[in-house]
Amino acid sequence: MEKHELVDINGNKTGKILTHIEARDPNNVPDGYYISVVGVVIINDENEILLQKRSRYKRANPSKWGICGGKVDLGETPLDAGIRETFEEIGIRLKKDEFKFLSMDTNEKSHFTVYYVRKNVDVDECQIQQEELEEVRYFKIEELKELDNEGFEWLDDLKKII
Repeated sequence: MEKHELVDINGNKTGKILTHIEARDPNNVPDGYYISVVGVVIINDENEILLQKRSRYKRANPSKWGICGGKVDLGETPLDAGIRETFEEIGIRLKKDEFKFLSMDTNEKSHFTVYYVRKNVDVDECQIQQEELEEVRYFKIEELKELDNEGFEWLDDLKKII
């Protein structure tokens, strides 16, 4: 069973561990602790962002567009989780040296670390995780605000580097 080590507001591991099932309910996360979540923004040479559309059957954010990512598993760093999640979700294997830090943020119970990768990923070569996703495609930055999305808090930071 998957487990997740909670982090503090700065993303430091705390030693407090929840199972994957426990981590689904924010009420199981004590005050001052956060579930570590990673996001990976893939940008092609045209400065378009690769997004994935979540399955309409997903419990959280069904049919919404977002970036690759998910919870950081016990024993992983956010960078390791970004590599794993990208491969699991769209079948693209990224290397650690391709990742660049983009942003860090928290909400009530989650601590988000977002990286970006400059890579021309061919959407036809993506092997999407059928139970998780319905579609993968590129969008221009201007198009993102029109999408039904699961959150683009990282977008302002991305605009500064593009």
